[in-house]
Amino acid sequence: MDDFNSLLRQEQVELIRAQCARTSADRLLHRREAMTFGKMIEAHDFPYRSPDAEGHRLFDAHSYDMLVEETAH
Repeated sequence: MDDFNSLLRQEQVELIRAQCARTSADRLLHRREAMTFGKMIEAHDFPYRSPDAEGHRLFDAHSYDMLVEETAH
């Protein structure tokens, strides 16, 4: 399995790329990439985003998906 910190970094890079994307198509592409890394993080053995006994997550990055806005260029 991939290094947990590497997955976190890659997810953050894709979120930043989505925020800085010039087109909506590029923004969507980078959001999807970030979500792919997010799913890999969720599947990772490290419990950072894994559900607890009650099914809640300590941190859910997907709650920020709609907050990634376009930046002015």
